[in-house]
Amino acid sequence: YIHTQEKRIDLYFKYNLKDYHSMKVIKFKKNPMGGYFIKGYLNNDKNYDFDATIFSGHSTQFKGDIGYDDKTLGKLFISDDPKKLLTPNDIIKKEHLDKDEYEAEPPAFFLF
Repeated sequence: YIHTQEKRIDLYFKYNLKDYHSMKVIKFKKNPMGGYFIKGYLNNDKNYDFDATIFSGHSTQFKGDIGYDDKTLGKLFISDDPKKLLTPNDIIKKEHLDKDEYEAEPPAFFLF
């Protein structure tokens, strides 16, 4: 599950950033509401840090919910308008990627 969600986040950055090379996830934690918090940074630069969220509910996949500093990582986005950014689901559909490679159910018990 963790690896699959990291692939979805990676896909999101590849299609929505101008100068993206790599991603490092440093924390993947289940929250009390059943969702997940993911913390990491990009391009081997801790100044390009991000916080991604996976909400609990009918779909426990990363959908593009991400927090970042507008003055650092924010400058790498291809658009200032979040509505113009592609979600992982948009990218999978647009590029005809195998949906099964980018979706996984969370484990019943999550220890990390």
